[in-house]
Amino acid sequence: MNCPSHCLIYGNGRHSYRDLPIRYADFGRLHRYERSGVTHGLTRVRTFCQDDAHIYCTPDQMKEEMASFLAFIKNVYHTFGFDELRVNLSTRPESRLGSDEIWDHAEGALAAALNEAEMPFNINPGDGAFYGPKIDFQVLDALRRPWQLGTLQVDYSMPSRFGLIYVKPDGTEAQPVMLHRAILGSLERFMGILIEHCAGAFPTWLAPVQVAVLPITDRAHDYARSIRDKALDLGIRVELDLRNEKINAKIRDAQLSKVPYMLVLGDREAAAGTLSVRHRHRGDLGAQPLDGFFDGLVQEIRSRAR
Repeated sequence: MNCPSHCLIYGNGRHSYRDLPIRYADFGRLHRYERSGVTHGLTRVRTFCQDDAHIYCTPDQMKEEMASFLAFIKNVYHTFGFDELRVNLSTRPESRLGSDEIWDHAEGALAAALNEAEMPFNINPGDGAFYGPKIDFQVLDALRRPWQLGTLQVDYSMPSRFGLIYVKPDGTEAQPVMLHRAILGSLERFMGILIEHCAGAFPTWLAPVQVAVLPITDRAHDYARSIRDKALDLGIRVELDLRNEKINAKIRDAQLSKVPYMLVLGDREAAAGTLSVRHRHRGDLGAQPLDGFFDGLVQEIRSRAR
């Protein structure tokens, strides 16, 4: 894990209470020796990238940092379409570091943050890490299978072991609180879950190919190229299908590839400067003006519409 490296970065300098909170985020490459019998697609692999981050703050700043993280994680999950969320608060295990007073404060801070964020949660007694309590976030995919993604953990132990300090307003030294946080967890695992959840039909803003340009005849190739170039200029991910295939075959292939929008272009569209638009789910949307379609598409992508 990359937790110790962030402690070394923090401990490399001297910090005042005015510097806190200090937040380090790291999309680090991690390795875990999973036995060959339990590796599974993208959801359980031996090397993965994790959106790990650590927040160093004063005890008084814990509440605000937790509230900010909870708002962040709700927004991210909603954006990806995971609206059903299970939250578990894991409390002190029998074998642990730190005093009961420290654990009482940490568990109380996490529970208070969840209550203020109006996030219902279950208690998992004794399932916390040896160094502190934690919140685990599970999402339900389209088949209502639970998957654990994010976490928020309170840690008093690691700052103590690495001798991390900050200078208080009165000039004395104190130990910061370390918050471990992840939102997506393993990026490989998250991609596997998201693909299953969407059945490969990503929302337009996330789709690898957002528009397929499908000319009906060779005579429409120049017009199709101009449409492709316009889409590229707007930052849209587009593919141009110039194969010598019937238009129904091109539409079927784009549909199977789950491309959100298909632009069917023939002599009539080239002459009028319009687009015949098909949608992956809604079918034939009819003829549309070129600028009007692209304006709407850019807005759909920028708003991350689902």
